[in-house]
Formats: sequence, structure tokens, C-alpha cells
Amino acid sequence: MQIIITLAFNISFLNPVARTIDNFRMTDVFYEISNTGAERDTSELVTIVDMTEEFDRGHLAEIIDEIQSLEPSVMGIDIVFDGIRNDSIGNERLIESVCSTVSPTIWAYKLTHWNSDKGQFDRSYHSFFTEVVDVEHEGFINVQRDTNGGTIRTLGLHRQGANETEYSLTAQVALAATNDSSIITQSRDCNICYTSTYFPVVPADSIAAYANLIRSHIVLLGAMHDIRDQHYTPIGKIPGVEILAYAIQTLVQRRMPIEFPLWMSMMLTMLIIWFIQLIQQGVTNHLSRSRSSMRQYWGNSGMAASIISMIAMVLLVGACFVLFFRWNIYFNTAWAIMGIALLDNAREIYELIIRMVASRVDWQWLKRSMYYSDDD
Repeated sequence: MQIIITLAFNISFLNPVARTIDNFRMTDVFYEISNTGAERDTSELVTIVDMTEEFDRGHLAEIIDEIQSLEPSVMGIDIVFDGIRNDSIGNERLIESVCSTVSPTIWAYKLTHWNSDKGQFDRSYHSFFTEVVDVEHEGFINVQRDTNGGTIRTLGLHRQGANETEYSLTAQVALAATNDSSIITQSRDCNICYTSTYFPVVPADSIAAYANLIRSHIVLLGAMHDIRDQHYTPIGKIPGVEILAYAIQTLVQRRMPIEFPLWMSMMLTMLIIWFIQLIQQGVTNHLSRSRSSMRQYWGNSGMAASIISMIAMVLLVGACFVLFFRWNIYFNTAWAIMGIALLDNAREIYELIIRMVASRVDWQWLKRSMYYSDDD
């Protein structure tokens, strides 16, 4: 079966098989289960200010100043102010707000011109005011998709730029909130924890009425209803600013899922499949030797083995679900489930190989196999 799987991943016309398996994560199922029918916890860490309908830079500056007056712990602005517009008063007003911010404020920019040969971004695109104002904190907001299906499960924390390491808006906000650099340097990416959470959303025209959701909170400014900034996640299609909120919460609360290393996952998968094989073989042999015709049928027909496989897969998924949400540890069960499902086919192939080899050579160790037959 391993040979067949290897061929599927290396023959070009079978690549859809590889892409399908690569795009599958049991965490998607876990998050969907946890978010279905459950009452979501309201975040006391992050508040989102919806800026979907705000386009006037002068008004945007007033909103930023009003939020600053309520003393948020950190403010992240998921907006890139591209180019100098004809509205000179609005431009000047926004520059004044940039200069007068008191609370730590992270401004957004984008990395551009990926250089695959050097493994870095050669350029970046910043807001217009960075040319005239020395902005202390910026963070890139490029959203990368870690699978062919486009589901966002991770956000980058840092990437290599042309001259230095560039840090994302997610990383900069989390760093400003915790003052702990270890949470953004230990990993290149943040595995987002999509727990059942509701992030309070404050309308841009009612900031003062929600002062309790602004003061001492991490405040993100972004568009909640812009169809161009909607992305697929394990919990459905949500705005980009909400993805940032989940990622920041993951980093600040140190809830980033810990994934089993590849070598450990492979060893554990093999042990699980081997253990299920032993159980299946023991049960089917016992039933096959029974005097009851019904039990013999269950043993010889493979029905008992199929039921054992089904029970094993349910128990495996359940155990991994508890492991993930109780201890924040993720074991990718996709390979184990596929191996259990293919056990019957693997046994048939193995039996065929044993019989073919035994018919041509006289090796004593082959005679110890349960599939050995000395029939002509």
C-alpha cells in the first residue's frame, strides 16, 4: 500500500490525490464541531472597529484620535493608505493623527515582488505618510494560504525582506501587547486557534458608546463587510480583520496548537495500524474456528474486521479531539485513518506477495507466515 501511495504522490496525473490529502486537516473537523451549536465566548482581549463604510481620510483621522483618547492597550490598523489623494486637508489631518498617537499603534503595509531564487520579498508597499513621517511600528498584512484549497490556517509572523527581517501586523500587535519577543521568534508562522470566540465589533460612528470595549483592549481597525477581504477558514468564510483577531488571540494567550513532528507521526501511525491489524486478525481467527455458522460467516466474510476498523477510526478521532482541545496537541490522523481503511486491501496484497515468493523459493521463514500455503 505504501508503494501505491508513493506512486500517487509522484505521478503527475495522480497529483489531485496528493492535493486532496494535503488540503485535509482534522483540525478543520475539530473546529467545526466546537463551533457548531456552541455558545461562543466573548473576547475580553480584542475588539474590532468596523471601518467598511469609512473612506474620507479626515473622518478616519478623527476616528483614530477618538480611539486613542480612550487609551487602548494596542491599536492595529488593517488599512494601507495608498497614495496622496486630491483631498489635501484629509491627507494633512491623517498625518497629524499619525504623529499624535499615544498608545502603541501598528500601521499596515504589504510585501511585494517575491524572489523565489533568494527566498525573500524584494519590495514593500507602505502608506503614503511614511514618506514624510517616521512611523515607529509597521507590520505586513499579506495573507498566505498554506494549502491548495485556499483555507487559511496559518499567518506569517516574519519574512525575509530585501534588507532585513520583516514582521507582520499580527506579530507586532502581539509583541506590543505582551512585550515578549519569544512568541514571535520561536516560529515563522502562527498556527491559528479558531476556538469558539466572538470578537466585539464597534461601529465607527459610535466609538464613545462602547468605551468599555476600547479601554485597555487590543483594538483592530478594519473592514468587516468588504467582500474583497473575505477568506475561507476552518470555521467558514470570515473577514481578514477577524482572522487577525484570532491569530493575535492565539499568540497572546499562547494557544498555538503543537503538532506532532513528522517522524513521530509516522511511527505512531504505523503502531496504530499494526495494533488494529493484530486485533482484527485475532478476532477473525477466533470467529472462523467457531462451530457456529453465523460466527464463521462474520469471521470469513470480513464483516468483523470492517466493524473493528469503523470502531477504531471513531475512537481515534475522538481521542485526537480530546487531545487537541484539552492539551492543545494535534496529531494528524489522516494517514492512520487511511491505513486502517485499507487494511483489508493491504492484507490481500501481502498474501499475494507471500504466495508468489513461496512458489519460487524455499525460504524457511516464509513458512511461518499465516498466509503461507504449500498447495501446488
